[in-house]
Formats: sequence, structure tokens, C-alpha cells
Amino acid sequence: MSKRVDMPKLGMTMTEGTIDEWYKSVGDAVKKGEALCMIASEKLTMDVESPDDGQLLEITVEAGGVAKVGEQIGLVGAEGEESDNKPSGDDEALSESGEPTDERQAIKDAAEKSDSFERTHDKEINENAIEEEGHPTEQPQQSDKRIFITPLAKKIAQEKGIDYSQIKGTGGNGRITKRDVENAPAKAQTEQAAPAEVHAVAEKSITPKNLSPMRSAIAANMMNSLQTTAQLTLHQKANADKLFKFNKKLKAEVSNSELDIKVTVTALITKAVALALKEDEKMNSTYDEGILTKHDDVNIGIATSLDDGLMVPVIHDAGSKSIGDIAVQILELSDAARNGSLENEKMSGGTFTITNIGTSGIEYFTPVLNAPEVGILGVGSVQNELKLVDGEVKETKIIPLSLTIDHQIIDGADGANFLATLIKYIENPFLLVL
Repeated sequence: MSKRVDMPKLGMTMTEGTIDEWYKSVGDAVKKGEALCMIASEKLTMDVESPDDGQLLEITVEAGGVAKVGEQIGLVGAEGEESDNKPSGDDEALSESGEPTDERQAIKDAAEKSDSFERTHDKEINENAIEEEGHPTEQPQQSDKRIFITPLAKKIAQEKGIDYSQIKGTGGNGRITKRDVENAPAKAQTEQAAPAEVHAVAEKSITPKNLSPMRSAIAANMMNSLQTTAQLTLHQKANADKLFKFNKKLKAEVSNSELDIKVTVTALITKAVALALKEDEKMNSTYDEGILTKHDDVNIGIATSLDDGLMVPVIHDAGSKSIGDIAVQILELSDAARNGSLENEKMSGGTFTITNIGTSGIEYFTPVLNAPEVGILGVGSVQNELKLVDGEVKETKIIPLSLTIDHQIIDGADGANFLATLIKYIENPFLLVL
């Protein structure tokens, strides 16, 4: 009996996923546990494995397509076997005779009868297709050769000006995959012939640029945050002279003890925020759909910049962790986020977020709340200022702080009090170890 390949649920908040790449083609033999395709949620990527030995009978959602959690994306069974699974819900449509029919299959059948049919992953309905016929304008040197390439790989090749007819595919039936294009030899990464260039430019002018799953999630989350909260940002600066001296002393002690810990100012600020949150339970809260929840544990998210967006890994129970533990976790979590190995539980449960863009030279800014949290701290670039102390001009290190609060829950005075508490710890860093 054939078995469905469904879109898995990678985390509690995942509702849909994107097919990043199919490793197998329809008709390929597969073994139970063998990777069939790669999917991406808003935060993670994962290979989907075959549920049984047999053959890949059907690809329901092509590369670049989106499917809801639990929705069928493929079918595995014995050779020649047909699916016993009937469409339901949104997957049903009515034929001209009024009988239910699978919308994707109906569009696929109609499209395949057209002489000019060309499959792409940018269409509203994800056709069940993985190959295309060569056209003189796209492949001037091999117009009579059939090219097997995933839509996603084709799109990347066109955007980078890579002649994919020169690439040897490693997928099923010699299909060219995303990885093949990204690892293309230098000779393939040359400008195509003039006719192909004209065609590529024309296509780019009419082809919409779809957002990546991560960027789509960021866009949705930012809009949701701004539309459902009353955001107010307070700015204040903290004298960081003692903090930097304390950090230098800690580094020396760590070095003398031969400990494998990289103590940073970010780790010290995170510890200071954790202690301030323990004193202010209202700031350590979440407000969701009219319900305010005050949390006992202080779970601090650290906004981490990536090439194609950002993630917010969470340091759980930061209030009870030492500076060394926090420093280690910041490094481990940021590395995992950047190499794509961050586990879902490491990105959930946050009660407050810190975003640090100090390396960009920005002083004050307006960080957007990571809803449903009611507070986020923005840390700006350290500044050297001249200050009059006891009649003498002295150079002082200043850390600009920007605190955004949800004014539905946190009053301006409450936000100011929280900043005052935080600055107390920053300007008196030995309190961080007491």
C-alpha cells in the first residue's frame, strides 16, 4: 500500500513549510529512512525521509512550494501503485461535471496537454514537475538536449548568470539541484550568450521575487508586532568605564585559569538584564490575546544576525546562570544559529530580548518588540565622551541603551525604573557576581 509523505511539524509554532529541494525524482527507487527532500520552516531546515521501501510515485508539492503541516507533499509505494489517499478540505475542487477532483492534478493534466507548458515554482499552484525541455533562447548550445533541473536551481542559476547546461546534475536522473548550481565549476559561471542574456533580463523584469521562508516569517512577525502592540522606546546612556575594566579583569582571570571561556561585554550586559528582570516581574512578562503572563524564569533571547535574516536563540533561566555560563551559551547558540543546527526548543520560551547592533556604529534606535514579550533592549555602539568630573575633563565610555516597551502593559515610568535598575548593574559590575 502506498504511503503519504507529509509536511512534518518542526516546532510548536510551525503551521507551514517550504520545499527547499527534492533529492529524488518521480520513479526513483527509495529505501525507508532515505532522504527524499529538504524542507524549511521559518527557523529550521530538515530532510524528510521515506516512510517505506519502494518508489517515489508522486511529488505533490514541487521545490519552492509551500505546504501546511500534515499536508501531503509526496507519495511512496510499489512501482505502478496508485494512491489510496483521497483529497479533502482545501485540496478538493469541482470538475465541470460537478465531481470532486484534485486541483493540482487537474491543473497538471491541463498544463501537460499544452505545447508551450513550462513548469516553474513561482506559480500559485505547485505543479508536479521537475524537468523542462530545452529552448534555443535559454540553452543556445544544446537546444536538442533535455535538461533536468529543479525550479529552485534554475532560478538561482539565472540570477547568478550561470549556464546550467554546463553543470552535471547529481540528483535523480541526472537532475541538477540547488547544491549543484551553488558548487558549479568556474567555467559554468560565465555570462551566457547574448540571446540568453536578453531572455534572462526580460524574465527577471516580470518574475516576482519570492521571500525566503525566514524572511517571510520575519516580515509577518514584525507586522504582527507593530499592529498588535503599543510600542514606546526610551533612550538612556550608561557609564561603562567600570564595566570594561571589570571585563578586562575577568579575561585575565580566565586566561590565568586556562578556562575555555570568552567573556564579552555582551555577556555582562545579559547578566545585568537578567538580574534587573528578577527585580521587575512585570517586565519579565508576555502579553498575548489579552492575557498577561508573568514568568518566574528569566529567559533572554539574543538577536543573532544571519546572512539572510536573523534568529533569536534563547538563554533559558539566565537569572540563575553565572557570567561564564552565559558567555558560553551566547557563543554556542549564535554558532548554531549561523550554521543552521539550532534546535527549535532553543528558540522558544523567551521572556525578554536583547538586540546589539553596536558593531554597526549605531547609537540609539527603536528595536521592535519580539511579541508577545513586553520588552526588548537595544544596545548601541560604545561611545567615548568627555565628561566633567570634580572640575576635571575626563574621557568616559558610554553605552547607549534603547528600551522598547509595550505601553499596553508597561507605563513609561515603569520602563524608566527598569532602565535605572539595569544601569545600576552596568555601572557597578561587581554586583553581577554577588
